[in-house]
Amino acid sequence: MTEPKILAIIQARMSSSRLPGKVLRDLGGKPVLERVISRVSRARHISGLVVATTSDSSDDPIEAFCVQKGTPVFRGSQYDVLDRFYQCARQYQADVIVRITADCPMIDPQEIDRVIAAFLEGDCDFAANRLPPPQKRTSPIGMDTEVCSFAALEQAWQHAAENFEREHVLPYLYDTPGRFRVRLVDTAPDMGQLRFTVDTEEDLQVARAIYAGFGNSDDFSLEDLLRLSAQNPQWQHSLAGVQHKSFLDVDERAGDKLQEPASPPAADAAEAPVAPEAPSNAGAFAHASPRCPLCGARQARVLEKVSSFGFSVPYYLCKACGFVFQDAAASKAAEPAFYAETYRKLYQASEEPTPKDLRQQSLRAAEQVRFLHSCPVKTLGRVLDIGASSGRMLLALREAYQAEAVGVEPGNAYRALAEAEGLRMYPSLESLLASQPQPFDLVSLMHVLEHFDDPLGSLRQIREKLLSPAGWLLLEVPNFYAHNSYELAHLSCFTPASLKEMLRKAGYRVVSLRKHGYPRSKLFPLFLNVLAVPLENPPELAQTRVERCVPVRRKLAMLRRRVLSRLLPRRAWLPLEG
Repeated sequence: MTEPKILAIIQARMSSSRLPGKVLRDLGGKPVLERVISRVSRARHISGLVVATTSDSSDDPIEAFCVQKGTPVFRGSQYDVLDRFYQCARQYQADVIVRITADCPMIDPQEIDRVIAAFLEGDCDFAANRLPPPQKRTSPIGMDTEVCSFAALEQAWQHAAENFEREHVLPYLYDTPGRFRVRLVDTAPDMGQLRFTVDTEEDLQVARAIYAGFGNSDDFSLEDLLRLSAQNPQWQHSLAGVQHKSFLDVDERAGDKLQEPASPPAADAAEAPVAPEAPSNAGAFAHASPRCPLCGARQARVLEKVSSFGFSVPYYLCKACGFVFQDAAASKAAEPAFYAETYRKLYQASEEPTPKDLRQQSLRAAEQVRFLHSCPVKTLGRVLDIGASSGRMLLALREAYQAEAVGVEPGNAYRALAEAEGLRMYPSLESLLASQPQPFDLVSLMHVLEHFDDPLGSLRQIREKLLSPAGWLLLEVPNFYAHNSYELAHLSCFTPASLKEMLRKAGYRVVSLRKHGYPRSKLFPLFLNVLAVPLENPPELAQTRVERCVPVRRKLAMLRRRVLSRLLPRRAWLPLEG
């Protein structure tokens, strides 16, 4: 099945009635529009992005900016924005259209992905995270995302007659109940009273303060934004009197221009089909569940709730693909300071390295080198270990391959120990990337991938920014079908199938996958060890393969583990060798 082409269209013009020229106003050293483009482009489900502005000469600066930045730009009707969108979507052959406005420089890429996923899974014509009254807004102003099929957009373009339907693009799809299949993607908790947009001078000043709070970086999430806003309640207080436009408001400057006939389609355009009848559940709106890190769907159920270090940790099973995960947005393990300040204290009662831990790391490192030799990996020039801990893996690779060794480790005590061995270490992946390193011949992640809040995105980032085209990716994770994987710090639970699927979607080919229990067991396949290489032409989007019967397979595997542990206790758990 061919993946749909999902096109984000960013609506922009210079002649805003309340804040003229706002899309090119300065926001932390960059224009507002550049901030919007940067954040929208990070949405994983989007295939392409276009800025749609008007053909009026006042918008020439927008076109010039887009050309300078290499961003696709389309110019169309000044006031008939529906026609502008339709012609743009048609020119770029979009299957699904995502409408974003250029006054939303704080829009969250994950929020965009959330609405797209709801649209793709919901058998609907239109999905959005807000609708006008009587529907209650629960998403913050400035996170507005609308998604529709090209077929629905074409029908709106053909039949919409009211001025507000032409100017606001998509009201024709939702202003009459039952005309189309509509899905409202609510936000919990309710954040509809918050405002993170740029529509007035007051909005712009608050946006500048927010960006300054993040060091003028684009790299922040909605959760980060909420935390910063909570620390600065005066921002929202200063915006309390700002009125947001309703979908019935139209630009009075349009006059009767919106009543002019829409631009005719090209000669080969298909005749618009009749609008579909609404299903029996039309008008029913669903609350989205946590986003699956593998397929992006929001249709998960709680598989199991466990208690870990005094925290109640729910694990979800994605009903779309079978992946098991925590809700990263609600997990303590996803907090930025967790690994620098908390992780080691919880799991070892101390931030300082222990002899037992160092012994186990040395044994695992030696085993990984043996695995590489067996594959075989003959030469390595530069190696990177993410989550390097004490550096034992890097020391083993340096000795075996005479390689230049670099590591990433957030824990201060462990990083200091590795640096004392002469290893070059970084406290975070961000700090390593900021140093603009040369590509590595091997990147390893030993029991790290399960800790990432976005494992798929992290794997793609490693392939694109850190790994050489002919390099190797080496990783090891707990095996969900043999290991007691439910832990506070484990945001993802991998099976052999789901690990291979995540690597495939991230643009890798698996060279070797093995299950083993060394150094703690010769009986149970506790760990999954993978060696992979980047694909030359990875697909932009890849449909996720479904893994079935995950709960049953998990229960059978853990039953087998309990039985064998009692029958063969000496083989089940081995003492750590000295």
